[in-house]
Amino acid sequence: MCGITGIFNFGMPVEESEIRGFTSSLNHRGPDGSDVMIDGDLALGHTRLAILDLSEQGKCPMPYTAPDGTTYWITFNGEIYNFIEIRDRLKDAGYQFRTQTDTEVIVAAYIHWGENCLLEFNGMWAFAIWNSRSRELFLARDRFGIKPLYFEVSSRFTFASELKAFRHLQNFTTKLNDQMAGIALTQNVSFEGNYSETLLQNVHRLRAGHYLKIGTNGKIEISQWWNTADHIIQIEDSYEDQVQMFKELFFDSVRLRLRSDVPVGTCLSGGIDSSSVACTIAEIQQQSGTCERRQSDWQRTSIATFPGTMVDERKYADQVVKHIGASPQYWIFDPDEAVNYVVESVWAMDDLSGAIAVPVWGVYRNLRQHGSVVSLDGHGGDELLAGYAWQLDYRSSELNSHLYREFHHDILPGILRNYDRCSMAHGVEVRMPFMDWRLVTYAFSLPFSSKLGGGLTKRILRDAMKGILPEGIRTRRSKIGFNSPMIEWFNGGLRNLILELVHHPLWLQCPHFDGPTLGKQIAEKTRNAAWIQKDWGLSLEVWTRLSFVLWQLMFIENERPHSLQQEVSQ
Repeated sequence: MCGITGIFNFGMPVEESEIRGFTSSLNHRGPDGSDVMIDGDLALGHTRLAILDLSEQGKCPMPYTAPDGTTYWITFNGEIYNFIEIRDRLKDAGYQFRTQTDTEVIVAAYIHWGENCLLEFNGMWAFAIWNSRSRELFLARDRFGIKPLYFEVSSRFTFASELKAFRHLQNFTTKLNDQMAGIALTQNVSFEGNYSETLLQNVHRLRAGHYLKIGTNGKIEISQWWNTADHIIQIEDSYEDQVQMFKELFFDSVRLRLRSDVPVGTCLSGGIDSSSVACTIAEIQQQSGTCERRQSDWQRTSIATFPGTMVDERKYADQVVKHIGASPQYWIFDPDEAVNYVVESVWAMDDLSGAIAVPVWGVYRNLRQHGSVVSLDGHGGDELLAGYAWQLDYRSSELNSHLYREFHHDILPGILRNYDRCSMAHGVEVRMPFMDWRLVTYAFSLPFSSKLGGGLTKRILRDAMKGILPEGIRTRRSKIGFNSPMIEWFNGGLRNLILELVHHPLWLQCPHFDGPTLGKQIAEKTRNAAWIQKDWGLSLEVWTRLSFVLWQLMFIENERPHSLQQEVSQ
């Protein structure tokens, strides 16, 4: 897990100072080192979070010499969990390796299979490979967009892991994409799953499951290499057999994601997804010889707590901690720090987000502070297995198509963005067992009755975890997840920030909503937080507008709220 950058100047030499400045803007994603390579008009940058092969040999940008003598270079963010198995196959084909990383396995696989190498990978990734002979750049993103990748095209081609990095390029003008802002504020849709455009003018995202090629002529070719719908199968097994297959796939997904040369932890919300991951880790750790390069230091758990609020789930998380003998590290929300938390999380998010980003930002900071660099978490389970109570109302014919939209377009892509940015803000790599492509395609192939039954969501997961999860968690009906105590915030620590934002010209002059009228209503309502509890949807709508103005203030205007004296980390 790292930060990656690149500049392709189409015939003009790249200045070292520019690629280094561009790359250093992502130091938070890779606190263990930073390096660049320059090949005339092409430069690659990398900030390293060392997880596999901690030696200097494991750093990027990494060169690899092909059997025909061609030198390839790669800059890579992510993990290929099955790299050991792929490396063994490539060794049999005559390829040689000098490191213990997955990075050079990617390059060798690309040389051997071309673009089809992507189908061999089980993991999460955004990478760029440079062919120094053909002078062609190849960029690719994983199946579901777990790892981010943005690019900008003008008289040259540039790319980076985060939007904020482009602000450090020479001659780049940071301008708001007003059309995208309007969509975000009025249509309540996920950018990540539905658009290639971003909130910054001329900066695009490479969509999930796509790759990009560009050569010296500047022509861009973008192709889709993955479509989950093409991999859905007909399942005729009994429900009992389905449960066993699901369990085997889930256990193998967790097993592969334990490969690490640094300590591994988990983030617990007290829900069934994160608890299933934590308890499965404990089960696997009791077995011997089940995974090469498995990390034995795994007991740390990070738990967000909001004492005295309706979103505090510590009592549920503690059941899991006791069950598996974990070492809990509690992140206790401090209302006096609410403004700091919100501002830092919005800056980290890189884009519009809900207030949920605050506890996510906090638990990963807490996990890193207590020594874990990798976290295995339960993200994706709700969208994959019908984890929301209101989905119980769907008819059989509607459910899978609805889940498909949520997973690929409407909900999960934004959640994946949140967790990548908030974890990487603190140098933590998040691994998601529910996002294993084998598990995803199997789950989408399952019938309605395997996902919802007996008035419960996630039927197959609950049954697969029988005897592994504490019964109080396995049969739990209530769901909270990583939510924020917005009721307390709007009436407490955030009040001064909110009042500042609704009187700011960016709010008052925004063309996408009636700022003056809405601002007066909010100023009045902050004196009585009961409205939030009565209309949670309205509070989220208000927060979206507030976070947009805060984002615009920091990203476009390069200013910090007066209610917070600390400067934005540049």
